[in-house]
Amino acid sequence: MSVLKDKNKTNDGRSWYYITYKKDFNGINKKYKSKKYFTKSEAQQAERLFLMKRDNPINKSFILVTNAYFEEMYQIRKESTVYSYENAYKKNIEPYFSHLNINEINISLINNWRLEMAKKGLKITYLNKLHNILKSIFDYAVKNYGLESNPVAIVGRFQKKNDEVIKDEDKLRYISYEDFNKFISVIDNITWKTFFIFLYYTGMRKGEVQALNWNDIDFDKNEITVNKTLSVKTKDPFKITSTKNYINRKIKMSKTLKEQLLVYKNEMMKYTDYRENWFVFGCQKFLPQTNIDRYKNYYFKISGIKPITIHEFRHSHVSLLINEYVKSGQTDTTKFFLMMSDRMGHSIKVMQETYMHLFPTIQNEIVDILDNL
Repeated sequence: MSVLKDKNKTNDGRSWYYITYKKDFNGINKKYKSKKYFTKSEAQQAERLFLMKRDNPINKSFILVTNAYFEEMYQIRKESTVYSYENAYKKNIEPYFSHLNINEINISLINNWRLEMAKKGLKITYLNKLHNILKSIFDYAVKNYGLESNPVAIVGRFQKKNDEVIKDEDKLRYISYEDFNKFISVIDNITWKTFFIFLYYTGMRKGEVQALNWNDIDFDKNEITVNKTLSVKTKDPFKITSTKNYINRKIKMSKTLKEQLLVYKNEMMKYTDYRENWFVFGCQKFLPQTNIDRYKNYYFKISGIKPITIHEFRHSHVSLLINEYVKSGQTDTTKFFLMMSDRMGHSIKVMQETYMHLFPTIQNEIVDILDNL
């Protein structure tokens, strides 16, 4: 075991590495050469960590393994995602397993934890988020600490009870075009009027709208560039990062939206310190979530329209386009979801699973076929 310096540096200047031995799956010692590091001390520290994992690999505390896992995740995954996972872990996973070594956690203990989680009445999507976090920690232990198997993977995901009757209108909430017009008619503030028109006519995610600046809107080409999002679920107060699915896209503006944005921009340009890199909504500082929710709830209340969440404006946009698509005599749902997946930044599969039930039923056509037999 030794730390050495290679005369051939990498393109970014790393040259220090270590050499040691580790056993393969057949128990045979194999020579192992590490990747290169910038300094000798970095290579030595990496070697110590490698030896700690190699020697008595599974006899490590659950906390130690988890800390190492999240440290790595912060290096390779989007910070807002890891931050969300870490918070969920600290609240619902760590309290149950923190006193144990990773190899002591078996199927029985995991099942007990699952029962405790189920008693909390958490949504199935959140429960399976917890499952994915715990499974990933054990996957990390298998890969890095010599754990023989992953008991979380053996237990499997949480399953939703199928004894609950859910109406179609409760599966996906949205606001109709008529109700939206009633809602928007009570708003006399130009910023909030433009903001809610923008949500309804683009279907963009909340963070994408908050992160938008005037440079992202091309009035000549009639399009909006969506290449970033704002997240407050980070170690910093907020961060501007890539979009949720790392997908950049262009959104064409409708006539209604473009006209409203031009009126609104003219008002913003009256400020003497106006800049094109200002946030579209909020000027020098983005609109905070608390303000968005407060004004949304207020305007829904005075309009007398049943309120929806900010994210459900996204559903409302798709619903609006489905209605207009059907009115125009179009019936090709595959074509529709192909067009919409690019606009919404979702896969076609997700679009179909989420919105297919909004299309009119084809049962009448099926009955006609049977009647003609």
